[in-house]
Amino acid sequence: APQWLESDSCQKCEQPFFWNIKQMWDTKTIGLRQHHCRKCGQAVCGKCSTKRSSYPIMGFEFQVRVCDSCFESIKDEDRTSLATFHEGKHNISHMSMDISRGLMVTCGSDRIVKIWDMTPVVGCSLATGFSSR
Repeated sequence: APQWLESDSCQKCEQPFFWNIKQMWDTKTIGLRQHHCRKCGQAVCGKCSTKRSSYPIMGFEFQVRVCDSCFESIKDEDRTSLATFHEGKHNISHMSMDISRGLMVTCGSDRIVKIWDMTPVVGCSLATGFSSR
């Protein structure tokens, strides 16, 4: 994902966000809520980011907010999922658990390998490997 840019007003239409008291006063307008485009990272208002799109190449398998100009630049093939989704239930043939990293790997009788994030269950962080307790 891109780094989110900071701004006191929409980077598309330049309308002020609700904390920009000076610009709201000067332009006699009500401030808007800030959103961020998940493709370019710009700070935008709701009117300039009316679209949602998946963008798997950046890790967004499900639809997320993108600014209207980025939405137009995303091709249909860019929206094609890079992940495959399977049911949570399957007959497990083999299982391995790495408690230090909070990961479990299962292989089902259907020969599908799944990697499970078990950090909520075992109470450790994937980043550090240490318990947060």
